[in-house]
Amino acid sequence: MLHRLDHVSIGVLDMEKAKTLFGEVLGGRPLPDQGESEPEGFGWVTFLLGGKKIELVTPHVAGEGGIGQYLAKNGEGFHHLSCAVLDLEEARAHFETKGIRILGYNDVSPAFKHFYLHPKDTFGALIQVFEESEATLSLAGE
Repeated sequence: MLHRLDHVSIGVLDMEKAKTLFGEVLGGRPLPDQGESEPEGFGWVTFLLGGKKIELVTPHVAGEGGIGQYLAKNGEGFHHLSCAVLDLEEARAHFETKGIRILGYNDVSPAFKHFYLHPKDTFGALIQVFEESEATLSLAGE
C-alpha cells in the first residue's frame, strides 16, 4: 500500500540550533522543501542526510497548534514518518477496512493531499500518508 518512505520528521523548539546540528555538525544538505504553514502554526526545514530526508518542524508559538501541543506533551524528538501512496482515497479505504483510524484528512490542495494514521493504532508512531505527485517525486530525486 505504501509507495515509499519520504521522510522522518523531528519536532524542535529552537529551529536555528536544530539547523546547525543537522546541517553543520551532521553534514546534512538543506533542501528547497521548507516553509511555513500559517493555518497550522508551524514551520519546517528539510535536509538530505545520509541519502535520506529529515524534516525539522517547529511551532510558531510554543504550546500552540498541533506541533506546539505535541512538543508540550512529549518534548522534542521524533514526530512522524511520512509515506507516499499513489492514490490517497484508495489508501484511506484500505486503512479504514483494516480498522486503522484516520486523522486530519486534507485534500483541499491538489499539490499536497494527506492524512495521518492514528498513533494508538500504529504502536505509538504518527504516520503521515500523502499522495505522490510530480512535485514530490522531483523533491525525492526520482
